[in-house]
Amino acid sequence: MLLFSAFAGLRAQTFTGDSIVSIPGRPNVYRLIGHVEIVQQGNRIYSDFADYDQKTGSCQAYDNLRIYTKDNVFITGEVLDYNGTTGSYVVDRNVVLKDKDMTLKTPSLLFEGSDNTAIYTQGGEILTGETVLTSVKGHYEGQTGLFHCYEDVVIVNPEYTIWTDTLHYNETGFTRFQGPTNIETTDYYMYGLKGWFDQEKEQVSLDGDAYVKTKETQTLFGDSIYYDMAGKEGQAYWNVMLLDTARNCYVKSEYAENKENLGRAFFTINPRGVVVEQGDSLFVVSDTMVMTYDTTRQMKDLLAYHDVRFFRFDIQGKCDSLSYMHRDSLMEMYYDPVVWVQDYQIDGDTMKLWFADSRPDKFLVQENVFIVSEVSKPQFYYNQVKGRRMWGYFNDSSYLDWTHVIGNALSIYYVLDEKNELIGVNKTESQSLKMYFKESDLDGITVVKPKSSALYPVDRLTQRQRTLKGYHWLPELRPLSQYDLAPSW
Repeated sequence: MLLFSAFAGLRAQTFTGDSIVSIPGRPNVYRLIGHVEIVQQGNRIYSDFADYDQKTGSCQAYDNLRIYTKDNVFITGEVLDYNGTTGSYVVDRNVVLKDKDMTLKTPSLLFEGSDNTAIYTQGGEILTGETVLTSVKGHYEGQTGLFHCYEDVVIVNPEYTIWTDTLHYNETGFTRFQGPTNIETTDYYMYGLKGWFDQEKEQVSLDGDAYVKTKETQTLFGDSIYYDMAGKEGQAYWNVMLLDTARNCYVKSEYAENKENLGRAFFTINPRGVVVEQGDSLFVVSDTMVMTYDTTRQMKDLLAYHDVRFFRFDIQGKCDSLSYMHRDSLMEMYYDPVVWVQDYQIDGDTMKLWFADSRPDKFLVQENVFIVSEVSKPQFYYNQVKGRRMWGYFNDSSYLDWTHVIGNALSIYYVLDEKNELIGVNKTESQSLKMYFKESDLDGITVVKPKSSALYPVDRLTQRQRTLKGYHWLPELRPLSQYDLAPSW
């Protein structure tokens, strides 16, 4: 084996090989064959064949190529073009670079020895621990341990997989991404147009058409989402929607907090809730909403607080607080609830409404029942019934079938003849009162244990005598569609 050594300026050089010959017409260039070793300023190159320029320190090396840099970076491949002036390595064919616990595999690599930077443009695979990162293009900063990857980027880890177009990643597992990005973990599917993912803390931030979907039935959407996967909770901002596909319901708002361990999601800033049913849906708005759900992420209750209004085609209403319990198909309304059913306005202290087969089945008004219906608009006549409490029942077409007002039942009822002309006004007081309906029309009344009952000509009674205490008529508050509640759903 032959050995040469020299000092070119401050560049310390040695090069060896089984055969070393000068190349005619190329001054200071030697051809090295067999067990080639080139050492320059602590960087070592090994190969089976090389052309070495002693003046510049540059070389072209081939076959069984191994490179050891002074910074402990190890590179293998088959073809090398090394620039001794700039310290740049261009390595081709089956390239492998190892730096600390990172391994990079690529068909072709540019390595800048001055700052330990590696660049690939023909596809690469990076392995760090249990993580495998692939992309078409990439840039590795050895001094910072950062990876910058572009085009068809995929990270695969036993705990998660990420697909994106542009990604910045460090060896701790902290990832920043730009462009449409999909993330799959053990429990979630996620998407965003940009954001970051922290493997160690199990946290993610997503921006732009973002969503976090559980592998059951629940998806949280928002313009921006922060999620703590370890704590199973997160926040969503602007254009928020929590969708439950199992229960076929959702809540929208501009801000939401989801706490999976508590089985509860909180919504504020213009919350709107929808429970979709066959043929009809319940639309609800309020100041604040809470959705509770079970361990399979299926909704249990929808709770609405303060200034609540709701709409279905068959029943509408308002109250201060509302709860809808999916298991019992029960809706409860608290604090001055008012509901409208066909031509009737019904209110009381508290109401309960049961549904069956996606339609209203029965309801209970507890304390201070008051029912009003308009008889004739030109004269402003109104039928009125009040009492302590009331049960009401619907037929299969969602029309009122009959009601039973219980306890100190008072009524004012305008009697019409077959031509719909006014006969008089009937006033009753009784223990209870039953009313029967045919579609939206009152078809009959049964007075139970009457205390008094009389029919008066209308002109014999003053307006006050034709009005029960507590009377109020609120047609302006009745929503006529879901768009009266909110402009968009």
